[in-house]
This record gives sequence, C-alpha cells and structure tokens, in this order.
Amino acid sequence: MSEKEQAFIQIRKISKHFGDVIAVNKVDLDIKKGELFSILGASGSGKTTLLRMMAGLEMPTEGKIFIDGIDMTNVPPYKRPVNIMFQNYALFPHMTVFDNIAYGLKKEGQTKDLIEEKVKRMLSLVKLEGYDGRKPNQLSGGQSQRVALARSLIKEPKVLLLDEPLAALDKKLRQSTQFELMDIQDELGVTFVIVTHDQEEAMTLSDRIAVMEEGEFVQIGTPNSIYEHPNSKFVADFIGNINMFDAKVLGTNVQELTLDCKALGGEIKIQNPDQTIHSSEFSVALRPEKVIIEKQQPSDEDHYYVKGVVEDFGYFGNLSIFRVRTTSGDIIQVSKQNRMRIEDSITWEDEVYLSWVRESLILLDN
Repeated sequence: MSEKEQAFIQIRKISKHFGDVIAVNKVDLDIKKGELFSILGASGSGKTTLLRMMAGLEMPTEGKIFIDGIDMTNVPPYKRPVNIMFQNYALFPHMTVFDNIAYGLKKEGQTKDLIEEKVKRMLSLVKLEGYDGRKPNQLSGGQSQRVALARSLIKEPKVLLLDEPLAALDKKLRQSTQFELMDIQDELGVTFVIVTHDQEEAMTLSDRIAVMEEGEFVQIGTPNSIYEHPNSKFVADFIGNINMFDAKVLGTNVQELTLDCKALGGEIKIQNPDQTIHSSEFSVALRPEKVIIEKQQPSDEDHYYVKGVVEDFGYFGNLSIFRVRTTSGDIIQVSKQNRMRIEDSITWEDEVYLSWVRESLILLDN
C-alpha cells in the first residue's frame, strides 16, 4: 500500500456527551492522506462536534484521534498540524487582506521577506492578486471566502478542516467555487475534511463521503456508490430525490428476486442483493432521472413500464419535473433533461407511460 493510501487520520471509538445528550457515539473513521473527505448530515447529526474534536476545540468523552500516526486526542489546538476554516470566515475587519492572510506567520515571528513571498503565493493561488490592500468590507462573499481559505492554508497544515465553507455564498457562486476549491486542494495535496449539510456540495467536492445521523455514520463511500447503492432508506431519501414504494417477495433464486410492487405495475424482477434475505417485505426505490416519460407505449422488452396521468409539472429550463399518478394511485416523480429547444411537450393531465430498466431499481430493507 502506498503512502497516500495509508490512513492519515484515524478516529477510533470517538464519543462526545453534553450532559445526557450523546452528540457523537463511538464512531470510527479512516481518512487517507491528500483526500478530500466530506462529513454530510442534517443539523444536529453531530458532524460539527466531530470536526471540533479533530481540531482540538472540543475534548472527546472517550476514544482517540490520530493524525499522521501521532495520538492527538489530548494535544491542544495550537500544537496540532491542523487548521480550521469557519463558516463565517472570521476575518479581522480592521486588517487588510494581506494582514489577514499573514496573521499566523507574523504571530510566529517569521521574516518580512518570507511573509511577503508566502502571501503573494497564496493570493495567486486563490486568484486575488491586487486585492492585498483591501479591507474585508470591500470584498464580495466569494472573495472573503478565498481570503479565509488562504489564511487557513498559509501555515501549511497537514489537515484543513472546513465547517460549511460555501454556505454563505449564493447558488451560482457556490457552484463555481466548488471547482476552485477542488483545484486548490489538488495543487497543494493537503488533506481536506469538510462538514456540510449540502448534499450537492458533498457529491461535487468529495473523494469520499461519510453520511452521519444521530451521532453515528450510516454509510461511508464514494459519491457514486452512496448515490447509486444506498444501504438504507434514510441514505436513499437523504441523498438526492427518489421514489420509494413497498414491495413483497414472491420468489427468489441465486440471481434474482421476484417482487410484487403494485406502484410499479405488479410483478417485477430485481438482481438478488448481496445481503441475506431476512424479510418478505422491502422497499423498492427508483431515482427520477432513471425514468423515461413518453406518450407512446414502450416497445422495448428490456423496460418495465406503467401508465399514468401527469398531475404536476415544473419547467426549470435545463430539465422538467413531472409528478405522474399511475393506475395504482401512486405518484412517481420523473426528471427529464431538456436536450432540444423544441420538443413534443408533455404537460398537465396528459396520459403518459413511464419506463425504466430493472438495473435502475434499488432494493432496501424496511
């Protein structure tokens, strides 16, 4: 195993209690060197508490944290090879951009020439050349975010912890900044750990994601594996949009399960999952973008299909969202990419057929 593949950050049975409240409950986690890792969860899931323990701003109730093979559990924040970038950026309003970025180096007593050289490099890295004399109130939200990032990186930490780093930006700026952040992390090779509640942000930025709920990790994996192969109804519903329906097992063999799912037209077959079948009742999930919507009955034998009526319709420019009530009375949501400027329009009250391949179906325990 190469150096980059080794577990650079090791979290072992870490817990944090606030009185009777268990914020983090005996979690284990390995993060590789140079990885861009996201901890994703809703408010109150414990993700920020875990980040603060990694930074040394909170002491764990139990467990240990290792960084680069060294036990950091009881090491104070200023002695850890870690820096943290807060959600509100915490820039000094009376200081210029240059002085904000240089603050940590000046506190260390580094020479003026070295400070100027490092600040100049950071300004170039975050694309803020010429902004060194401005004050924070003269910057946009995106520029402030980049100043905070430069200040966090200038002391060359082994690990940078980012708490909701893009939350203060508007949607369009957030999307462009995601790619800038990825480029900076790739160029420097610093291990980034990001805490976020934004699924799209985590999916775009991350090499891997840990989904957190009620102080525990419920799934850890690549964005693709978590989206396409969620291990629970919670993860399937939390990541992106999804249709989910009850189903009963009619039969099973080595290769496939036969299910009865009235919402999806009755009898369907699905690839036999790796897990042992302990129940006769499951949920079958189907992502909206996996469903084809058309007015003509599908002729492809490889596709399952159901008939329905468009009950709701939304046009968003690049895609259209349909909510179709099928003959079973269930609602199936469909997202259709608008590839052509002029298409045969499907709108309210139209009779339509929805179809999908069986590989698109996800089987989940109830």
